[in-house]
Amino acid sequence: MLNLNLKLKLKLILLPSPFPLFSKVATFNKTPLRILSLTTDFSPRNSSTTTMSINLRTHVFAGNPLHFKSHKNIDSLSPSSAFEALTARILGNSQPSPTPLNFKVLPFRNGKALASSAAGSGDSPPIWNLGWIGLDDLRGILGSSGAQLSAESLVYLGSEDDVVYWAIDVSSSEAVEFGARELSFVEVRTLMVASDWRDSQAMGNLAVAGHAKALLEWHNTSRFCGHCGAKAVPMEAGRRKQCSNDSCKKRIYPRVDPVAIMLVIDRQNDRALLAKRSKFVPRLWTCLSGFTEAGESLEEAVRRETWEETGIEVGEVVYHSSQPWPVGPNSMPCQLMVGFFAYAKSFEIKVDREELEDAQWYSKEEVRKALTFDEYKQAQRSAAAKVEQMCKGVGKNQSLAADFNVGTQLNPMFVPGPFAIAHHLISSWAFADQNVVNGVGSNSKQPVSSI
Repeated sequence: MLNLNLKLKLKLILLPSPFPLFSKVATFNKTPLRILSLTTDFSPRNSSTTTMSINLRTHVFAGNPLHFKSHKNIDSLSPSSAFEALTARILGNSQPSPTPLNFKVLPFRNGKALASSAAGSGDSPPIWNLGWIGLDDLRGILGSSGAQLSAESLVYLGSEDDVVYWAIDVSSSEAVEFGARELSFVEVRTLMVASDWRDSQAMGNLAVAGHAKALLEWHNTSRFCGHCGAKAVPMEAGRRKQCSNDSCKKRIYPRVDPVAIMLVIDRQNDRALLAKRSKFVPRLWTCLSGFTEAGESLEEAVRRETWEETGIEVGEVVYHSSQPWPVGPNSMPCQLMVGFFAYAKSFEIKVDREELEDAQWYSKEEVRKALTFDEYKQAQRSAAAKVEQMCKGVGKNQSLAADFNVGTQLNPMFVPGPFAIAHHLISSWAFADQNVVNGVGSNSKQPVSSI
């Protein structure tokens, strides 16, 4: 839950949306919950290119307007009660709850979310939306008996007023039809690139899709108890699992995999260390990163990973922010990227070629040239157009690996887009003297957190 009693006076905005979920302010114990706003700064470079420093108040995939509320089991909006009500509605039984509930369900197939697309205004790119379905469509997927309905394929996402939101895995269904609507199953990563990071509605939709994908993938990879090997059965409408062995009954919760991601900084020469991985998009330079090990602090992980991959020794480590990352490997659907600034004590680079293709020190001017608005905007337009084509039934099997390889005038290097925490680590260092915090320019020469 977001702490609303912050000493900092942050500007708050609502999330407008065609869905009831996003058109009202979510509440926790009658306390309004709003998503913190973002600040976008564009500094002109020349007539064709603009450099970019974007300070998001919540990272992409964070700020979920449907974050789970702690309802009591007797509450009609609690996961268990809502699941019973949904089951009764599907089977045509009487509503067990005195409060009539409405349901919206987001289908997923093989990790892809159902989405629709609409034309943007003016010369704006197409705008995607989540493909929520109602009870009639859900009955069509499950059949009249509802035999396939279980809390393993259907997970509780949250509620708003009398609307309960769910996600369902329809990967095992042979055919899924949704009438005449133009809908398609799209990779969440593609939706991420296709989103306008300045659009609060798009960011809310993306956070919901990421949360749903993480839960469904966790169910797929956690079918058995790790203690005794018995089948793990879903509980609380898919929010957790429990071992089916009566002598074990171990509780199982979604595993969160913390990843330390760091911008290594040379204070003396005012430069930063960026790395290139062979498996990533060509020309992409980014921060070092790595999973934490058992018995290791995050700060220790920063120092170890930096030393292992580049031979650079790190001293001071300063926390920046964190970001949920549900678009990593399916075997690790609940990654949490924890961002740091790491200050180097040594400067000679010795690249581990098994981990990295290359690593180099870059000056602020070089990094600022890589932060080009045009390149990110081209990628966003390209991905949004692909989503639109897919929803119209065109090019559903297109490769999306070259989303950034568009246009005719490309920079020799670029850094991850505003959807990634790496972007904000890099840009907040590169534009430290231009950052705006709560509407006040900062004159500090040290990196300022974007969050």
